[in-house]
Amino acid sequence: MSPIDEGLYTALMAPRRAIWQERAARRGQGELKTVYALRRADALGRPYVTRLRQCGRRGLRVKCGCKGWRGVRPFTCRQHLTCKTCQRDRSRRMGARIRAGLESALGKRPGEMIVLLTLTLRHSGAVDADRKSLADGWRRFYRSLNRTYGKFPYVGVWEVTPGDDGRGHMHMHVAVVWPWRDWSDCRRMWLRACPQSERITFVARRRDGRASDPKSVANYLGKYLSKGIDTIDFTTELRTQIVAASYNTRWVFTSRCFWITFAPLCQRCNCPVIGAQFRFHGHAYRPCDAQPRGDPQLELDIGSTSWRLHG
Repeated sequence: MSPIDEGLYTALMAPRRAIWQERAARRGQGELKTVYALRRADALGRPYVTRLRQCGRRGLRVKCGCKGWRGVRPFTCRQHLTCKTCQRDRSRRMGARIRAGLESALGKRPGEMIVLLTLTLRHSGAVDADRKSLADGWRRFYRSLNRTYGKFPYVGVWEVTPGDDGRGHMHMHVAVVWPWRDWSDCRRMWLRACPQSERITFVARRRDGRASDPKSVANYLGKYLSKGIDTIDFTTELRTQIVAASYNTRWVFTSRCFWITFAPLCQRCNCPVIGAQFRFHGHAYRPCDAQPRGDPQLELDIGSTSWRLHG
């Protein structure tokens, strides 16, 4: 059963699909661009629930330096707003990356601190318009601060709540690395950059009174990354509008060069994990005969084929 109104979703995505169909019809652009545009248009015409059904159904086999060790990394549907599996995976993965980025930023700017900003607008009930207004306001706010104080690293996440009237309300949570600044000046800059807003909040300390650190901030932002819109307080119509409004947008945004390159290592031998060895389509996999077979770590049933991953 689909978590959204498929008919409304198709209607909301129709303008975007028409744009890709128009791009596919352009002459002299090359075969690759034409095929890409056709596939994008075709994907926008499929029911949304088909993406959720494909979560974890395929993947990549991976290996490392452990003799005979093989694993699998399933492909996710990447619909973290409505998929519980993707919400948990995204929260853990992005939380770790946010912590590493903040630790690196603080190391390069000694004496500065992490400040949490919460930005919101006066409630209008138009999720798509509010998201664009907040994004435009943040860009103007950053340019103002850049001209006054210079560049600074930041990472932010979006949050959407039903609102008192159930029509949806957007928030923006941003962690910035700053020295001490006059909050009143920053507040005036924000209200000038985003006239639709009515407030901005600053938090530089945790509930226990200690200064915010990369771990606590990563946990705080990760909490919002794990929140979806599949709870009962979101109506089906509101879910559909949020999913359509967030199409092809980022729910995590950062300053330039914030992310730290991540190289996955095996927890057994500490060797780099080599991915994309073989495409996994549900065919049975047999590990090296020299390795004892234990209880299956993962079982996938795809059609009439049952696939098991052993340690």
